[in-house]
Amino acid sequence: MSQRQSDSTPVVEELASEHALDARELCRVCELSQELLVEWIAEGVAEPRASASGEWRFGSGQLRRVRRARRLQLDLGVDNASLPLVLDLLDEVEQLRRKLRVLERLVDY
Repeated sequence: MSQRQSDSTPVVEELASEHALDARELCRVCELSQELLVEWIAEGVAEPRASASGEWRFGSGQLRRVRRARRLQLDLGVDNASLPLVLDLLDEVEQLRRKLRVLERLVDY
């Protein structure tokens, strides 16, 4: 992770906790172009919800997903078409790890 990205983390967390981001804010925080964001939405990488005015909004879960997708693309060269599958598999691994921790705690009692 670059110094620039780690410096922006508190800003990202603050924005995510206060309100959903619009597309422009998300692109700025995640350092990606609006064109790439549109591609990712078409591929299923990100799933915005529409505000009352029809503007795309991205909550904290989508912010984490887009940031992870950006890291996968920059660090590992994962292509746009593969990102949704890779992200879903990583989410599944995290879920399974959480379940395993719960089971391990139950067994320890």
